[in-house]
Amino acid sequence: MAVVLAGGISCGLVDSAARAQAGAYEEGVEFFQGGHYRWALEKFIQAVDQAPREPQRRWYLAESYRLLGDSPAAAQVYRQVLQMAPQSALAIAARQALESLGEPTLTAAQVPFQRRGASVLVPARINGQQVGYFILDTGATFTTVSRLVADTLGITSSGGTVRLATASGVIQAPLALLEEVDVGGAVARHLPAVIHDLPNAPPTIVGLLGLSFLERFRVNLDLTSGLLTLEAGN
Repeated sequence: MAVVLAGGISCGLVDSAARAQAGAYEEGVEFFQGGHYRWALEKFIQAVDQAPREPQRRWYLAESYRLLGDSPAAAQVYRQVLQMAPQSALAIAARQALESLGEPTLTAAQVPFQRRGASVLVPARINGQQVGYFILDTGATFTTVSRLVADTLGITSSGGTVRLATASGVIQAPLALLEEVDVGGAVARHLPAVIHDLPNAPPTIVGLLGLSFLERFRVNLDLTSGLLTLEAGN
């Protein structure tokens, strides 16, 4: 009898949990359809946590973020929908939503790199302009651009400075905000960067790609194939 009772309690708990999972999603849909997007967002966050492999829940979550004006969060979740159900009607809608937000639909960009000694070099576009090669540097907190590139593109200091250790000592380097950095289709917007010339760099090398850019992606460097993979959604 004790075993039967325990089983009955267990089944009751499972049924209750299942109802709770369905409840968060259904309540979210109801709030969403009623135009209460903030309340819907809270419910869809719960619903995704309860059933993380269901793309429909993520779709509603992305839509809630978009309608609340949080485009970066919406774009990240739309890309998750693309990854989970790439051939579905949801994926088509997610691509259209990303395009309407002006966000790239690529979930991963592969970029051929060059080697210069121990350095890895990749081409990049700054504010829509191809400017040259950047050294991949996971030890640098900030991305840097040369003064020539900054002057050419009209990039000015935001007013702040950061301390940089150089061969000639510690300096205060000006901070700037780059509208867009594009490495092979992997795009980071509103990126903090430092205006600073790399010592002894040839004219084709115009800066460093530091953590301010790299931390926005999952990064894989394949030395065999010579490809840098940058995957959105980090």
